[in-house]
Amino acid sequence: MPVRRSGAARAGMTLVLAALAVALWLGSAAAARRPAAVSAVTVTQSFPGLDQSDGGGFAPPDVQVAAGPGFVVEMVNLAMRVWRTPGSPAAEVSTEALATLFQTGADGLTDPRVLYDPASGRWLASISDIDAGEVLLAVSGGGDPTGSWRIYPFDAGGDCADQPRLGTADGVIVLAADLFTSCDRRGTRLVGGELWTVSKADVLAGETAPAFSTFGPTRTFSSLTPVQSLSATSTEYVVSVDSPTSIVVHLLAVTGVPPAAVSVRQVAAPRITPLQDPPTAVEPTASGESFADLDTNDDRVLDAVWEQGRLWFSANTACTPTGDTQRRSCGRIAELATPDGTVTWQKDLGLPGGYVFFPTLRPDGAGSVLAVYGESSRSLAPAVAVVARTADGAFTKPALVGETASPGGSSQNGGRWGDYFGAARDPSNPSVVWVAGETGAPAPGSQDWTTVVGSAVATAGSTPPASTPPPRLQARPGSGVAGKPVRLSYVALDDGSGVRRQVTVRSTGRVVFRRTTVPGPVYARRVYGTSWTPPRRLRGSLPFCVRSIAADGTQSAPSCASVRIAAPR
Repeated sequence: MPVRRSGAARAGMTLVLAALAVALWLGSAAAARRPAAVSAVTVTQSFPGLDQSDGGGFAPPDVQVAAGPGFVVEMVNLAMRVWRTPGSPAAEVSTEALATLFQTGADGLTDPRVLYDPASGRWLASISDIDAGEVLLAVSGGGDPTGSWRIYPFDAGGDCADQPRLGTADGVIVLAADLFTSCDRRGTRLVGGELWTVSKADVLAGETAPAFSTFGPTRTFSSLTPVQSLSATSTEYVVSVDSPTSIVVHLLAVTGVPPAAVSVRQVAAPRITPLQDPPTAVEPTASGESFADLDTNDDRVLDAVWEQGRLWFSANTACTPTGDTQRRSCGRIAELATPDGTVTWQKDLGLPGGYVFFPTLRPDGAGSVLAVYGESSRSLAPAVAVVARTADGAFTKPALVGETASPGGSSQNGGRWGDYFGAARDPSNPSVVWVAGETGAPAPGSQDWTTVVGSAVATAGSTPPASTPPPRLQARPGSGVAGKPVRLSYVALDDGSGVRRQVTVRSTGRVVFRRTTVPGPVYARRVYGTSWTPPRRLRGSLPFCVRSIAADGTQSAPSCASVRIAAPR
């Protein structure tokens, strides 16, 4: 039956409700004052990878990375390095020549690929054996990449198998390569792309002659790229784009497991924003003069990965970055929905006033996609950066993984910067994506290359991050003597983080010195400086300018002063 409350009870209840309303209002007001969460990508560790000496002395580097439980593996040109990953930084375990791993003796090898297959718990690698005219598949004997591997050769018909690629599904391992009549660039002719579909069960069982089938060579599809499947699927997807330009992405499906019949068929060709061969990138020399010397190759698919009905791929292209007026090399990343063969999103990664090249990507375990790429400009030495498209659809600011020691210290061996970078999701911690790429030379003045390996984590927010202007710097006049170190001083007017500071000296309009620092914090009212040794014949009052460069590439206005250089006493 109803309970009758007294007047005092009703008054008490009114006070309680009023207090609750006030508390709720205060909580909502505090939430309104709280800054909105933003999407971000963070480099959690970064360390030197293989260099030109490790990789057999050849240039340029083709960089790959794979991650398995407790290990990270980098392959570059002719070497493999393994690190243990439970700690930070990762601990180096071993470095091995790929001729030893693939048991090829003195044969010429090129273009390695490596991945960890979570479904089987094995490491897989491929490489082109130039002398034998074969594509080689290496399969680890277990989960430890420093243990034994079994090698399987696949005949390329005596042709040169360029850039062999590697993919996986439940029952198959799929190899792909572009076949040319010769590996000599001056006298070669394209034969076509070929696929080798191999029984995964046979190679895991150690069969000496695993069942396989071939598709091609075909010139219908350019640079066929099988995906690494990160979740269960009986279908292996392959993507391709036309060359030298493409307005579609070709989606192919490989079904069946050898020795049963294998079907390779195109299932969709959705339209994309046109892909185009990118222009050549540039970088600064030691003197600060710039020149076109970084070959960004063509528009072929560089990397592809699939999970739970979504396929992501990356490629080089040309674009005009936002805020720029010039056509530059950019990186394309895109997502396809494989159930209906549609493009769900696509994005060109560009740098205003600069160049982006060789993007590679992997999803994390929470719905974000992380992409690693190279970047450079007339004033910025080449660097490796990572950006993320988080699960909320926002793109983060890029974060630097590593960069060239100094302008002029980058690789000048033939003007090439490799063919691809590497990315891999850590199966032990799916929030972590490992990345690797070339950073240029290990020391100023060197003509060799080196690489960097790092791990990155993306966090999703409700809004994309706001752009923070780079801190202002103010140059201070100075003086010195030719042939002896001179300090070029400047003061920071604002605080900043992840900032690069650049100092440039000119004489009669020509750059005679330029140096860019590594990213780091900048504190207002603190005095900074760069040491410079003027040539012994240099005299007079020379202008020098300073500016800061934020992580997203935006630059502060330059501040200039004079440095007076006197003759040696």
